[in-house]
Amino acid sequence: MKTYRIILLSVLLIFVTLSCEDILDRTPLDKINAEDVFADEILTQAYVTNLYSRFPFNDFRSQQTTQSDEMTTSTDNRSNVTQGTVSKTSEANALWDYTYIRDMTDFIDKIRASSLKESVKTQLEGEVRFLRAFVYFEMQKRYGGVPLVDMVIDPFVLPIDQKYTKRSTEEEIYNFIDSELADIIPMLSATPDPKGRVNRYTAFALRARANLWSASIAKFSTVQLNGLVGIPASRTNELYTKASVAADSVILSGKYSLYNPVPSDKVENYRLIFIDESHSEIIWERVYDGVNIGHGWDAWNAPNQFAGRGGTWDPTLEFLLGYENVDGSADEPLFGVDYLYDNGRGPFMKKDPRLFATVFFEKDAWSGGTVKTYEGIDTSSTVPDVSKIVSNVTGSYNGMEYVGIDSRTQVKDDFSTNSGFLPKKFTDGRNIQIPDGQSITNWPLFRLAEMYLTKAEAEFEMGHLAIAAAALNPTRQRAGITLVDETTITRDLVRTERRSELAFENFRYWDLRRWRVSETVLNHRFQGLRIIYHYASGKYYFLPIFCESFTRTFLAAHYYNPITDSRLNNNPDLIENPLY
Repeated sequence: MKTYRIILLSVLLIFVTLSCEDILDRTPLDKINAEDVFADEILTQAYVTNLYSRFPFNDFRSQQTTQSDEMTTSTDNRSNVTQGTVSKTSEANALWDYTYIRDMTDFIDKIRASSLKESVKTQLEGEVRFLRAFVYFEMQKRYGGVPLVDMVIDPFVLPIDQKYTKRSTEEEIYNFIDSELADIIPMLSATPDPKGRVNRYTAFALRARANLWSASIAKFSTVQLNGLVGIPASRTNELYTKASVAADSVILSGKYSLYNPVPSDKVENYRLIFIDESHSEIIWERVYDGVNIGHGWDAWNAPNQFAGRGGTWDPTLEFLLGYENVDGSADEPLFGVDYLYDNGRGPFMKKDPRLFATVFFEKDAWSGGTVKTYEGIDTSSTVPDVSKIVSNVTGSYNGMEYVGIDSRTQVKDDFSTNSGFLPKKFTDGRNIQIPDGQSITNWPLFRLAEMYLTKAEAEFEMGHLAIAAAALNPTRQRAGITLVDETTITRDLVRTERRSELAFENFRYWDLRRWRVSETVLNHRFQGLRIIYHYASGKYYFLPIFCESFTRTFLAAHYYNPITDSRLNNNPDLIENPLY
């Protein structure tokens, strides 16, 4: 045995000796080098798919919905955002991913030099430049100006130019995003499918969104730190115009249409936008199949009885009250023991039908059952009397459980609503008890409705009221609420329509920031309703309650994220944002 080992070792030594000159030049068999990737269309497409998978979609698990006035949580919603403690050492909603930006820039360089067909090279370069521009836009939203790195930097070859380590101005970041989108629009396919990949109308949509954002900053904010934050007010109308024109490019393309399959049922019509995958309103979406990629919206947020967990995020009373009345009237729901209603929707029956597709109410039918968020039975024999409410977690009154299975007073309180309401939008309904990570509802990043709303807002802010009204009306008409004209349209109506149409799609928190109204809207102790069933009459009454145990705090500093101590320590060329 020893002799065999000596012979084998000798052979190996001879092999190594003969091979020592070229062994280090050999390509590893377990890896694919860049030349191979960019010489093969399939491998290049796989590379781009990987870049898509790393994109910060901010989808179903992002927290901005509960950081706005739309929702609270079943666990009281305390965070550094809601309590106003975001600081240089405690950021939220962070996005500072220069590794991802470098990888996209490296891809752009390599695809240009590749031997692939020009049509393939052009499309894929356009897609990746779109993703990079979008990431810079998301960074602008958070920080204002950031370092603008549009080339691959190798510090082992050359010293890093300080222009790549210092923050560019917010205006320069906007300019880069807008010019990139203008360049790539003709590079991209005009075919709207597949919806999970970027096309030229996706680029128009991002251009509309990015210009609307920067126009708002120019109009409602101020330039500070020599332009590191803020955009000159002199550019306001220019940017609003670009937003409107880009939105129009999508609207007038004929490639997309507002989903309207059952116009006779305004509630179901709106709900199905996010469930039916066969329509042409969606411009770009993150696609889920529940197997290879899924999410947990149903498991975490559906009513407890229909979910693996349920009840995590809960719409606030302020959110519900923010919906317009269908007929344009201004009266609000009436609460208290003197006002009895047939079901949980009762106080809100005048409201925009989209509300009932967005929020679950007591006694709503769902998945073969009934939502039960009532949290007590009033056992008085005639006139309702709050002193007669029984809210025992166990037990029943004449066969009816004292509290509903989905209510705030269940034993597993953090599995049920804190506000009396639950999110219905995006909830599947085709199946119950969908396990965490297996939901298949897609996440819409852009849809045609947003383009109408962008055009309406941009034109309104420029004083073009008739044009703004015409752009605002398509979504209102689909919803079945009163239309507007140049004599009735207001900024409040424009913003309310946006809030109602885009609810829970992660717009509201950022809209409040760009309009610079977060301090007004969010510095508030948010409310819900205690839902009581009056047994003798078979009706319900509603008692306002606080659904959070604290008053929220939003500080002026928080219109921008902090650059943070860790980044400042890592790069002394950076400058911290104002008021931190």
